[in-house]
Amino acid sequence: MASLTQHTRLILLCIALLLPASLYTQAAYSQVAVEPLGVVETLPDTPGATWFWASDPLLERVALTDFSSNRVLGSVDGGWGITAILFAQQNRHEFYVPETHYSRGSRGERTDVVTFYDSKTLAPIDEVIIPAKRAHNALPTANATLTDDENFVVIFNMTPAQSISIVDTQQRRFVTEIPTPGCSLVYGAGERRVMMFCGDGSLLFITLNNDGTLQHKQRSAVFFDPQQDPLTEKGVRIGTHWYFVSFEGYVYAVDTSAQAGSFATPWSLISDEERRDSWRVGGRQFFAIHPDTMTGYVLMHEGEIDTHKTGGTHLWTFDLNTQQKIAAHKLVSPGFTFSGVPTEFGADWIWPFNGLYSWLAGFSFIEPHARPDAIIVTAGPEPVLLLGGQFSGMVAVYDALTMEFQHRITTGNLSNLVLQYPPVTSPVIPASPSEQMAAQ
Repeated sequence: MASLTQHTRLILLCIALLLPASLYTQAAYSQVAVEPLGVVETLPDTPGATWFWASDPLLERVALTDFSSNRVLGSVDGGWGITAILFAQQNRHEFYVPETHYSRGSRGERTDVVTFYDSKTLAPIDEVIIPAKRAHNALPTANATLTDDENFVVIFNMTPAQSISIVDTQQRRFVTEIPTPGCSLVYGAGERRVMMFCGDGSLLFITLNNDGTLQHKQRSAVFFDPQQDPLTEKGVRIGTHWYFVSFEGYVYAVDTSAQAGSFATPWSLISDEERRDSWRVGGRQFFAIHPDTMTGYVLMHEGEIDTHKTGGTHLWTFDLNTQQKIAAHKLVSPGFTFSGVPTEFGADWIWPFNGLYSWLAGFSFIEPHARPDAIIVTAGPEPVLLLGGQFSGMVAVYDALTMEFQHRITTGNLSNLVLQYPPVTSPVIPASPSEQMAAQ
């Protein structure tokens, strides 16, 4: 076996120092009342403004956590691989999860489904079996989407032949499979319309009929060079616009209201001087936007070419309207967990000892793969930024306006590979069939 690197030895030493103190701290929480069995809690009708979801492929679940109370509210079974939730805004009674299950855990007969979950109990209420072709990869998003009318779930397939599967959310049935050779991933782009990235640097727009079958396909013009500077798939949608960032840090805006899409002139997040200093974007979910202020948040690090998957040491903020950089902030580590248990200690100690944990955990930034690599930003006038990573179940909470570190929370996960913030707007919820009959 190859000898451990200096970075790895340093991180193991820090963990060794953190673990005894954390176990001592956890002992204080061991004397808790035994919870009664068989009790099913119910969540409120409207998602809380401080709720978020975190996906863990190791535990095969997606956990719902309240970052204000540091309380795990529940979880759903995500099945095999990385799982992300599709949230409906018009029908808050349920949400949808594309899943893969094997009859022997990680082997055996494969079954792909779209599971319908009750939003209040988190219990599965229905499922639709789909072709066992849905894509499995390391991407946190864009493997499935809802159409804007929320009548159809669209799932990206790769076997390696590329296609999409269509599921009707109203009739709860599989509709059809549509071939999409050379084009991958799916993004909402209209009432019954999605878009996909194609290998030549163009987009494919697919429009569905009312029954979910194919109406037509349309390719856009080529708008980026996938050989010289590929786009990352980590898009953020604001209204009819999708924002993407390239490997070299250029922002591309796509307006999906145009029939074949329209494209703004790309602009750089990185100045010439910063580029000479090797600053680069990077991470699993390195890009987020606060829609109220159109402030962009980007994880940054100093690294060589092709380090776009490396987590961030700093976070830069940008005014997307003026295309100007606002500020740069050095990050505080989200911390580490041991078998899902947080190792944090000393937050209530007197200064300067209350900063001991952050100082020790900060050594993780030396190892590129241990850096935090995922961010999400809440909506509203007082936005909060959540910072997580794939090697910990902990999340750091920041004031997104000032980027001041607030505290840490735990999701109970071994790994947080996908962070999701559910929509918290208040659309009119459709009446149930029984309520409609009573009204008549």
